[in-house]
Amino acid sequence: MYRLLFYLRILLILLVVGAIIAAIYYAILQDNRKRVMEMYNRQVTVAVETAISNALYGATRTIEAPMRQYRLLTISSEETLESVADRYNTTVEAIREVNGLSADVEKGDGGQLIVPEGVREMNPPRRLKAYTAREGDTFDLLAVQNNVPIDILQTDNPILSERGISPGDIVFIATLV
Repeated sequence: MYRLLFYLRILLILLVVGAIIAAIYYAILQDNRKRVMEMYNRQVTVAVETAISNALYGATRTIEAPMRQYRLLTISSEETLESVADRYNTTVEAIREVNGLSADVEKGDGGQLIVPEGVREMNPPRRLKAYTAREGDTFDLLAVQNNVPIDILQTDNPILSERGISPGDIVFIATLV
């Protein structure tokens, strides 16, 4: 009889210890699940915010002004500079000049090019580079840092000169040739 009680007591202790271990394991699993869900939610939120930001940026850049502007485009290797020039009401010479391309370049290479929309001739002649604005950037600061006259910087960025530079904006910075 004592033996039976002894074994029952050991069984009861093992059950209690097993239940405690199972409860701890369950708590750890729930915590990991919660962390995974939080990380997933953050990733989805960032992806949605990025998509919205890019869509707004594209819409704002297109709608803000009917004036001439520059576009940063990815040109495939099948696309000719002439077709791009026709689409954006510019010339192949203007595209070559702005990007510093030689006269023998006729097609894209899959990289990005700056396309001067609505510009037939660059006056004064210049090359452009695309710069992504950071917090605190202004036309005055960028003009001094890049040794370019502020009036050319504002002419090359008509939309930004009207509304101001915000972090993430693409600013086209000239190098006079």
